[in-house]
Amino acid sequence: MELFTELADISKHENIAIALGTFDGVHAGHQQIIGQAVQLAERSSGTSVVFTFSNHPLSIIDPERCPPFIMPEEEKVEIIAGMGVDILMSIPFDAKFLQLMPAEFIQLLMRNFRPAHVVVGPNYTFGFQGKGTPEILRKAGIAYHFDVQVPEAVLVEGSLVSSTLIRQLIAGGDVQQAAKLLGRPFTMDGKVINGDQRGRLLGYPTANLPIPPGMVIPADGVYAVQIKIGTTWLNGVANVGVNPTFNGQIRRLEVFILNFNGDLYNKEVRVSFLSRLRGEIRFAGAEALKEQIILDINDAQRFF
Repeated sequence: MELFTELADISKHENIAIALGTFDGVHAGHQQIIGQAVQLAERSSGTSVVFTFSNHPLSIIDPERCPPFIMPEEEKVEIIAGMGVDILMSIPFDAKFLQLMPAEFIQLLMRNFRPAHVVVGPNYTFGFQGKGTPEILRKAGIAYHFDVQVPEAVLVEGSLVSSTLIRQLIAGGDVQQAAKLLGRPFTMDGKVINGDQRGRLLGYPTANLPIPPGMVIPADGVYAVQIKIGTTWLNGVANVGVNPTFNGQIRRLEVFILNFNGDLYNKEVRVSFLSRLRGEIRFAGAEALKEQIILDINDAQRFF
């Protein structure tokens, strides 16, 4: 997949099928939109394109209302590449884009992409104050000779798949339901840092990861997880929280990896959240905490 991080003219490509959207989380609904663009391009021996933004538009429009992101940009690129997309153009949404009227945005599409097919979600908006709609795109398509396809919204177990709902589920600790809407487990990436060494003293050493700023975080508690080290996935138990038993103040992610005793300091890892085992508890002391850790590990092993 070819990646552009600035607006570029790629109109030389034949039969472009382009998917438009913010695609925060690249959830099941987004996958349907992008997948349809890929299929349209394949049928016409054309080029599949995703045009999106590397930041949420609300970060410019109204920063106080900007939601936490579901995944970092690097993972978003990785997932879209895995869907067979030919070109991803993921550019910053800035004040210039904010001022574009719908007609000007359509002119930008024609100038830089000259699409044969445009695929958007039913709630897609574009242009100044979100005044552009799929219907306006359809009318433009008649004038400029491209077709517009709007797949129906995706429902999972009766719930409309949306980035907003997924954030709510993750923040509430329901990572299993969030995974159903995402189409894969929610993950967090990071470099392992030095911790307080309490896990090691208790006999259960943990890999400590900082909480990424601006990202949605699972509710405090203990989770069954898998951790990716290089290309290998290992089972583990993770704790999200401040470690109240020892009067902690800094929220962090700690992972105990089952049947592992290697050194992970300064290594990049990925933690995949599979199931919440319990909420965060303040224990009377280290011994009570150690007893609970044994129970948590047993619960995780039963889950796996």
